[in-house]
Amino acid sequence: MTEVRTRFAPSPSGFLHVGGARTALFNYLYAKAKKGKFLLRIEDTDQDRSTEASFKIILESLKWLGMEWDEGPGVGGPNGPYTQSERIHIYKEYTDKLISEKKAYRCFCSAEELDGKKKQADAMGIPYIYDGKCSDLTDAEINSQIEKKIPFTVRFKTPHKIVIVDDMIQGKVKFESKLIGDFIIVKSDGFPSYNYAVVIDDALMKITHVIRGVGHLSNTPRQILIFEAFGFPLPRFAHASEIVGTDGKKLSKRAGATSVLAFRDLGYSSDTMRNYMALLGWTSPDGKEYMSDAELCSVFDVERCSKSPATFDVFKKLKEEEKETVDFNKLSLLGLAEYLNPKSKLNWMSNKYIRDVKIETLGKELEPFLKDCQIPETYKSGTNPQLLSILDSVRVYLDRLIQAPPYIEEFFLENLQFENEEAKQLVLDGNGKAVVSAFYQAVKAKPLSNPDEYKEAMTKAGETTGEKGRTLFMPIRAITTGKSHGLELPILFSLLGQEKLIHRMEQLAKALGIAI
Repeated sequence: MTEVRTRFAPSPSGFLHVGGARTALFNYLYAKAKKGKFLLRIEDTDQDRSTEASFKIILESLKWLGMEWDEGPGVGGPNGPYTQSERIHIYKEYTDKLISEKKAYRCFCSAEELDGKKKQADAMGIPYIYDGKCSDLTDAEINSQIEKKIPFTVRFKTPHKIVIVDDMIQGKVKFESKLIGDFIIVKSDGFPSYNYAVVIDDALMKITHVIRGVGHLSNTPRQILIFEAFGFPLPRFAHASEIVGTDGKKLSKRAGATSVLAFRDLGYSSDTMRNYMALLGWTSPDGKEYMSDAELCSVFDVERCSKSPATFDVFKKLKEEEKETVDFNKLSLLGLAEYLNPKSKLNWMSNKYIRDVKIETLGKELEPFLKDCQIPETYKSGTNPQLLSILDSVRVYLDRLIQAPPYIEEFFLENLQFENEEAKQLVLDGNGKAVVSAFYQAVKAKPLSNPDEYKEAMTKAGETTGEKGRTLFMPIRAITTGKSHGLELPILFSLLGQEKLIHRMEQLAKALGIAI
């Protein structure tokens, strides 16, 4: 049986976003499930847009996601180089072969000439197809143009036929090649076009399965024609469904197509991101959703992918006034967090992962988020027993690790103070003093341990004073934390414990000079 070989071939012209990361993941999982090889190839023939910084970000993103490649940059392999700009000599060799066999030809049409023909076609309401003007130039005419140093491209001579794409996800799709025309395979700068280089690379790297987004389906007939022109064996094609946002529209910078590293920085684990992205257009045989990497690598099959669009539900649906102004990639982490959907599948998975994973593993994963945490340095180690004990008590309330530091900081506060005048006035204004006194008495009245019991104590204080909503909760927040904003109170109180909570209220009441 032929070894399954898949590849992810990004262009280093930006960050790795969710759509690209899912493509990489589907290729990675399919290769692992079939005991095959997963390759990484960098397609940097667009020299104007390709950058070294983007190349490094893509590698960093894939490594964070845990998708180690079997062949590619930094790893090597028998089919390199794995960066297209280092393979120009290979493409030239194959281009010369096509030209000599009359399957391709040099085109000396200027950009202005071609643009004029496109505008004319647009004016007539018909699609533009190159008219083949240069397809029958004589050798003498070609040599004359070359001697004059006239820039030229190389066009593939497209045979007239029906091209059938037998897609593993989309089924059989037919294309009429005469609607494609003679397309450019080598640009005037000598660099190959995407559709050309990808075929030569896939053939020489022995790729057996090309798994990518459905947006590439229209490129496939051109690629099949090139495969056939060289006599290369065709790989199997699989075009995964489109990913849409909560508004049902294709992901964009305004709809949540942000860098996968942003999710790392927001505190989601790589395990959770892999699990979540695997379900964007794929379902497991038994319908199970929360899965380990080992399970995914065992049961993933591209033929179980759906044609229907997959919903990326991580971000809330934007309001009308936000649709033209909010760019997710320009938001700070704090700003990005404001748009997170608290009921997303990613949050559900992340909370389950945080609750289930070994506390020692979670402690190590938490370390980057403790850098600026206001706790003693010795407790910032993910192996510190007391830190692990605190983390173990709060993890059930976390959807992502960036939420952990505020909880942990609360455990280390000793000399509690009001952070500002606003927090003080929440107690002193209106019926605030009566509210905090009633809550203090309710807390002291009987043993309390869980969030529901503390919520009941807050409700009792409201019944005693006739206050509810903001005029009930805000004075209680101020007298217990010294702040006007912060963590969910019943949860915080149960974590602090009854004794520490009583001490806090007495300390802050004394600072205000009031009796409770």
